[in-house]
Amino acid sequence: MRDFLKILIFLILLIVYFLNNPRRVYLKKRLKKGINLNIKKTAENISLMLIPKDEIRLKGNIEALKKGAILYSIHFGTWELLPRIMQKFLNKEIGILVNRYTRNNVYLIGRLMDNLFYHFRTRYNSKIFYPDEVFRIVSFIKKGGIFSVLVDGDNFYSKFEKIKKLARICNAPLIPFAIYYENGLHVIELDCDFERLLKRRTHDYWWFYKSRRH
Repeated sequence: MRDFLKILIFLILLIVYFLNNPRRVYLKKRLKKGINLNIKKTAENISLMLIPKDEIRLKGNIEALKKGAILYSIHFGTWELLPRIMQKFLNKEIGILVNRYTRNNVYLIGRLMDNLFYHFRTRYNSKIFYPDEVFRIVSFIKKGGIFSVLVDGDNFYSKFEKIKKLARICNAPLIPFAIYYENGLHVIELDCDFERLLKRRTHDYWWFYKSRRH
């Protein structure tokens, strides 16, 4: 089932790629001959997030999260599996910061996307937060919850300063994380080095996502 899903997603991404000229230009400039490999890896990561495997490897100090923390990452690997993986190691509430699709599309498609991703992201009992729910977010973190957010946008750290300010307000540890699939298992790295990971695993980054802005 997962292999079929991976092929289907790969074909869908190829169609989107060929129908969007600005996206093609950006990806050719950024990845040169690695476009097909990146699209293939993106399709594999999506299929693994939809139908994850059970084997998990932890790299880092999980003890640092026991009193709550803010975990931040970028669109890399299989980041959506954070709540599922955290359940394996900690009995803590996991909060996820997401954007509303209805912010950019108030019509039916925006509402459908919001509902679809809401159900997908809460399947592991995680809590969903939106950017305008500042007081609710602060309360959740101060009560010892683990709050996760992606900080990339126009560049890799475009939202980092806001999250850094949030960590100061809540007096919470601010810890980078990455999740990727390697040698038959999901690997979660806490306190990771994004620059090193991107050099070692370039095609695990969602350049396809980033190119939507171009």
